[in-house]
Amino acid sequence: MTLNLRIHIIHTNDLHSRFENMPKISSYIQQVRKEAAEQGERVIVVDIGDHMDRMKLETEGTFGRVNVEILNQTGVEVVTIGNNEGLTFTKGNLEKAYQERNFNIVVCNLIDIVTKQKPNWVKDYWIQEVDGIKIGWIGATAPYETFYRLQGWEVLEPMPFIQNIVEQIRHEVDLIIFLSHLGIRADEQIAEEIPVIDVIIGGHTHRFYEHGLQKEGQPLICQVGIFGDYIGHLTIDFDSTERKIINIEEKTVQMESFQDDPIIVEVVKTFREQAKSELNQIVTILEEPLPIFLEMESPLGNLLADGVRSWVNAEIGLVNAGQILQGLEKGKVTKERIHEICPSPINPCIVKLTGSQIMQTLEQSLLDEFIHFPLKGFGFRGKEIGTLCLSGLKAEIDPLAEPYKRVKKVWVGNEEMVEDQEYIVGTLDMFTFGGGYPLIKEGKEIQYFLPEFIRDILATQLKEQAAIVKSFTKRWVSINIKDIV
Repeated sequence: MTLNLRIHIIHTNDLHSRFENMPKISSYIQQVRKEAAEQGERVIVVDIGDHMDRMKLETEGTFGRVNVEILNQTGVEVVTIGNNEGLTFTKGNLEKAYQERNFNIVVCNLIDIVTKQKPNWVKDYWIQEVDGIKIGWIGATAPYETFYRLQGWEVLEPMPFIQNIVEQIRHEVDLIIFLSHLGIRADEQIAEEIPVIDVIIGGHTHRFYEHGLQKEGQPLICQVGIFGDYIGHLTIDFDSTERKIINIEEKTVQMESFQDDPIIVEVVKTFREQAKSELNQIVTILEEPLPIFLEMESPLGNLLADGVRSWVNAEIGLVNAGQILQGLEKGKVTKERIHEICPSPINPCIVKLTGSQIMQTLEQSLLDEFIHFPLKGFGFRGKEIGTLCLSGLKAEIDPLAEPYKRVKKVWVGNEEMVEDQEYIVGTLDMFTFGGGYPLIKEGKEIQYFLPEFIRDILATQLKEQAAIVKSFTKRWVSINIKDIV
């Protein structure tokens, strides 16, 4: 007699703390659980990482505990982590957030750099038994080696680990499901090289496949975009007698029409109040407003540029005005307000650039196509890039000249910039990834600084009255053509 078992796997990826969608996701899961229970079927919920995002007040003010509690209340059973978990939280904060978890975390390529062991909240893999069927869950996260090392982790190329685990458990389990926060290219490579895996549920690259992606003889790859606007519903029919899969089917479900689960709504509300209380600390009291302008020099942008330059001990500081979303009014400034105006999880860095590269970048920062470019990704949580804010530089420009001929002279301190000379520039990590001003990516000897974000640097600057006074010193100086001989 053939005994068939149907398993429903509900999967999310890259929610990035979009709390507005999480109550709807929970409602859908409850609906599926109710329907499945009536048919004697099993539902498993999984998340593929980047559930947390510190651009959101609730996550920032609770160091991710709100996200963990929502995963608990939603009934998630197994997750892997993304770079937003692994790189934007310290080891201590991440361990504290996961102390109250009710789910398993699988990451096969992450170890503590000091102990050479996995943290106590991580497993290489997890074997789950469902009505006599054994499922092997394996997970891996994107190997940003340099950044993880600065946070005290070793994150290794995952392929050898995945292969070893598959070989170890393949005769012990009936299904192997890989939770991948590696991106679609890596998923396709794994599907080709380890076809014994049954399903790859992926994230990180925010691809959307309505019914999954599959080549003949390879595992199905699932990925459902970003922010939880859609989630995945994978159905697996299994022949318990023959111990084999009969059918796998993936569909995506839009969340917009679902009602909010009041339990999750209440969780978000409770943790939002905790976060606001935590972030209500006064950082400084301003004696005058500090404006920010997207298209031109402004004190608040200069203050951040000065801060980044000083923080990394560079000759020059370059940051984009679009990192700061609003200016600051006179009076009290809290941690919450700084988070509100500077939400991006961006870190400072050092890069060596030639005078020519810097001058070309300054030229680009005067062009509308750069200033108003709606950058997506690279950690940027603003809307448009904005012009460059300068520190350690004075640029003499003719704003009426032709594009790429507007910068007439650039001074580094008291010396005129030399085109073929290299300068140590303090700037933002996103530029070195190719986001924003492209010539910065071509720089040499890049060094990143973690765990502080640029909003932490801004908070430090705001406490120094001398730094505020200095921020009003002009760095972009408009001149007439006739004055340049």
